[in-house]
Amino acid sequence: MKTSKFLMALAVVASAMALAGCQKTATSAVEKAIADAETLTQDQLFEKAAKELGSSGQLKILATTSRGGKDAVKNAFIAKLQKYDATITAPLKYDTTVDGDIYTKLTAEISSNVTDGYSAAIVQDGYQLQTKGLDTKYFKNYIPKEWKEASGVDVTSNGDPFTLQYNFKTWMYNNKGVETKIDNVWDVTASSFKGKIDTMNPNNENVNMDWLIQLTEKTQIASLKAAYEASTNSSDVKIADYSKYGDKSYAYAFIDGFIKNAVFYEDDGKAVAHLSQVPGNVGWIVYSKLLKVAESADISKKNLVVAALGTDNTNGASMGDSKIAGFGGFMYKHYLQVMPNAQYPYASCAFFNLISTNADAYKVWGEDVGDYPSLPSINVDRTQFGNGTLDGTTFTQKAGEATVFPCLNDPSSNWWLNKGGAVVETPSYIGANYTTVIDFIDKCIAAK
Repeated sequence: MKTSKFLMALAVVASAMALAGCQKTATSAVEKAIADAETLTQDQLFEKAAKELGSSGQLKILATTSRGGKDAVKNAFIAKLQKYDATITAPLKYDTTVDGDIYTKLTAEISSNVTDGYSAAIVQDGYQLQTKGLDTKYFKNYIPKEWKEASGVDVTSNGDPFTLQYNFKTWMYNNKGVETKIDNVWDVTASSFKGKIDTMNPNNENVNMDWLIQLTEKTQIASLKAAYEASTNSSDVKIADYSKYGDKSYAYAFIDGFIKNAVFYEDDGKAVAHLSQVPGNVGWIVYSKLLKVAESADISKKNLVVAALGTDNTNGASMGDSKIAGFGGFMYKHYLQVMPNAQYPYASCAFFNLISTNADAYKVWGEDVGDYPSLPSINVDRTQFGNGTLDGTTFTQKAGEATVFPCLNDPSSNWWLNKGGAVVETPSYIGANYTTVIDFIDKCIAAK
């Protein structure tokens, strides 16, 4: 998703039409297996998966996250299968690629009727998921029985497409020796912040583009309007200049103001590195990238403030309301989908069941701030992640001790959703409205 999003959208439509009607028989078999899997407990499912794989079968998964291929996950998967077949030793081949390529690879296998390719995928980017995987009815959804019956899950929002976790982008700023305070999202559109907003180019990062599209949804427009009218708004953007966009004028005004002020980077790692060096700058960056900021004589996470959490965040569990009007961040997701030509549908479901309901298997994702499982009970408590001791440049984390880095005391996903004002990715909305909004965004970027 590099430059011409409109042409890409047309290509997606053409691709969908070309692929329509493929693999009806295999899809039917896979759907029957998934329907059965959804009635099974984890143990019952692994028993069928072990029988399906046998001693030599190998489940192939393609993902945009490398963590599902870590030893902790692989070993847990093998151990569960070996309860039913001790001869199973290498049942998983886990490959990774970027979200710009994953859908191309998967749909190519589907259209070619490949039956020994990838049985399942872990994907992100709501737009491509909707247009290439869901609208075409190629990707098949599985909801684990244990997950669906657990307390605290949101089946409506996270059941279809099935969500493993939320990932999180948020506002942050460097207040080292300066009076920087971002307490309203419109602040970042003020002319005084031109060239001071560190982020990724939405034309090079699908997640940032999805976020901008999502801002035009009516709930987000209402939030932007309320923030614009709040006394904390220091923006000089005039809504009247965007009146031709009708009820979406607040969204288009914010998008334009944000893009005008932004400095684009290749990745969030470079964006946060620059933010950590420049007092007074603001970042729209993946939350977990704060962990990459190394302590030195001149640079410290002490100087980096997550706007929604503020400077006095000693315990994320006791956070009040968000410290920023509008929205505190953007929750995009990792989705678990079974392929229509899956050679091993039961094993695919078993793997997804394990990583979405087992705390030990999920821990490879849960150790970073800003990653939240859709099943709250397997979340890793990071509410005092920034507490402990700092000896020179060495930080020793320990809950209950003094707060060293307020920015790392991460509340739960429920806080971000209910008090933090997080915008949540909705693939169906993004897919339906993408081509309408993309022309405006491209013009804003071209005019920078």
